[in-house]
Amino acid sequence: MTKNKNLFWYVAGFIDGEGSFNISFTKQKYAHNNQGFKWLIHVCFQTYQHEDHRDILELLQKQVFHTGRIYRKSSPYHVFTYTVDNPRNLCEKIIPFFNKYKLIIKDKDFQLFKEVVQMLLDKKHLTESGFKKILDIAFKMNANGKQRKYSKEYILETVKEQLSRK
Repeated sequence: MTKNKNLFWYVAGFIDGEGSFNISFTKQKYAHNNQGFKWLIHVCFQTYQHEDHRDILELLQKQVFHTGRIYRKSSPYHVFTYTVDNPRNLCEKIIPFFNKYKLIIKDKDFQLFKEVVQMLLDKKHLTESGFKKILDIAFKMNANGKQRKYSKEYILETVKEQLSRK
């Protein structure tokens, strides 16, 4: 048991330095409204490693979290990504792990992330107030969303028709 406990603390430290908790907003084609798309909220826990260290990602997948997938990142670099993006798996595997093995650097983002995962599971994103709260939370994370493709204002303006149908 001590061996696993030491491994788990190592993993928490590793993720604190190399992992990320993300909430993204993507457009999906949708013919049933005037703008032709709807917003999807995507939650994702991931970490990257050079192909020489893929074994670390396999350790996370097979021995620590027992979920997720590993894939080669599309880039000129030799990088692999370990990803868990299913809200149920995040809730059942990832969140309990980091509730027990606390992060230091990324704890604020993790706390916000787990709130959003629960909101998605509770289907609160389908209401205007829930969607707006998730959007607000997402823009507080990861350096206040400075690398986001769409602005908060644009998402809010274009989500109205989608939410008014609910």
